[in-house]
Amino acid sequence: MTHIVHPEDRPEGRRGFEIVLSTTMTDGAASLVETEQGPAWSGPPLHTHAQSTETYFVVSGRLIVALDDEVVELGPSSMAHITSGTRHTWATPPGEGARFLTLHMPGGYENYHPTALQAEKDNGGPLTQEDLFKIAARFDWRPAGERPLRLTPDGRLVPAAQADDEAAALREAWLTANGRQDAVRPIHEDGFYEKAGQEA
Repeated sequence: MTHIVHPEDRPEGRRGFEIVLSTTMTDGAASLVETEQGPAWSGPPLHTHAQSTETYFVVSGRLIVALDDEVVELGPSSMAHITSGTRHTWATPPGEGARFLTLHMPGGYENYHPTALQAEKDNGGPLTQEDLFKIAARFDWRPAGERPLRLTPDGRLVPAAQADDEAAALREAWLTANGRQDAVRPIHEDGFYEKAGQEA
């Protein structure tokens, strides 16, 4: 079946992620998510997808991508195709955010976002890292390694809480230097990974 989706037709987004094309529209073949994040953000923990491939296509801005042992920076109209089992994550550099599309084949992972959003509403607030990992595991997402690592805005994989701190410092410095305010919500509240590490 053919589908037309306008921005106002999309389901409610979560922390900068919006579903453009759901797996139900493609009979499971693929899904498409649009993401917009500001400068100097560390993305999700380094992770893998065992049953699906993932492709990032940068619409505007710049995106730093870690792929196994390689770190690359993508500009507008650049893409990275990630095969199943590849360890990967992303960040945005200090001076520029990114708007990018993520294609999953087959689809299904996109359902993590509305599932986590509903769980947060049911919980009355943010979930723990462990809770989010359990939800993500239902959608072909696994953390890479025993302790979560995230990519810093300058392209280094470090313990997750450290990435938050470094990203916050770089972001504040850049926004102050350029007379701008931060209008993009963080993926998790301050100290999320640090608290998770203390609980583990």
